[in-house]
Amino acid sequence: MNKRLKTMSLTALFAALILVSTAYAKIPIGFGYVHVGDIFIMTGAFFLPTVYAVLSAAIGSMLADLIAGYVIYMPVTFFVKGLMALVCSLLYYKKFKFVRLLAGTVAASVAMLVGYFVFEGFYYGWAGAIGNIPLSLIQPAVSVTCAVLLTPALGKIPYLINLKEEIMPRKKVSTKAHAPAEKASDSDVEDAGASD
Repeated sequence: MNKRLKTMSLTALFAALILVSTAYAKIPIGFGYVHVGDIFIMTGAFFLPTVYAVLSAAIGSMLADLIAGYVIYMPVTFFVKGLMALVCSLLYYKKFKFVRLLAGTVAASVAMLVGYFVFEGFYYGWAGAIGNIPLSLIQPAVSVTCAVLLTPALGKIPYLINLKEEIMPRKKVSTKAHAPAEKASDSDVEDAGASD
């Protein structure tokens, strides 16, 4: 299986996980519903290239709204969930660090809350949108907690580690770029490598 096919397969897998966990593991509240789909948006952003993470989040979540009967939310969901994946992907920097993981999930949750708040404010009225805030906080609280625990756990599975490295190889900086026109000494090369 080539790299592109593996990337597409993993993207489809996360899109399916997002769709199912959003459409079928939900609790109706206020104008919409809370669900656990955001956990897989945040986790998928760690294992997928940025563009594919955004697509899996946007498409999976939008289709979940269609299945769940919240058609009016589909356009805003496509944008907001894609933005969540983008924020996570950029802040994760494709390697596990707890601070980056926490910052990415929290920032993505804030983007989600703001996006839906603005939509509901214009569509339902600002009083209703403000009143819906307390219940809306349940979803990001659960999602951030679970994603922060799940992502590093999955990141220790050898198959997923190898798959991630294959579809998102880390760039290696050549020491030749740091060497002067003349042949560099061993110590110069070591110093150049240490400065990266």
